[in-house]
Amino acid sequence: MALLLILVATDITALHLQRQELHALTDAAALDAADALDEESFYRRGMGEYPVPLSDGTVHASVRSYLGEKPETAADLDVAIGSPTGAWEETTAQVTLTGRARIPLVGLVVHRWANGVPLQATSRASAREPEP
Repeated sequence: MALLLILVATDITALHLQRQELHALTDAAALDAADALDEESFYRRGMGEYPVPLSDGTVHASVRSYLGEKPETAADLDVAIGSPTGAWEETTAQVTLTGRARIPLVGLVVHRWANGVPLQATSRASAREPEP
């Protein structure tokens, strides 16, 4: 019985850590995407407005680029870009990432969780005007 409790506690801890990792990755990707520049909008409107408006395309491109630079994290969770991801209210990047958390011990025995547990995280970030 004690061994079973240890196995379950180990798996719950691993699942929680993977969930936290996905949330941290989503936050970092949203922060990176908040700095993305929609060149068409920038050249049309000029530098008069701050922050520079975002577009769905620039947010998606920024998230893909960010995930490409973090292969060790993305590979551990099988991370993919989820919906909704894009510009939210034109100045805020909204990023949703999905992934599958691997359950190390119970997943080997219970067929239902053999492919992992689905996870999803959403984060928003906005660029702010630098303080003088």
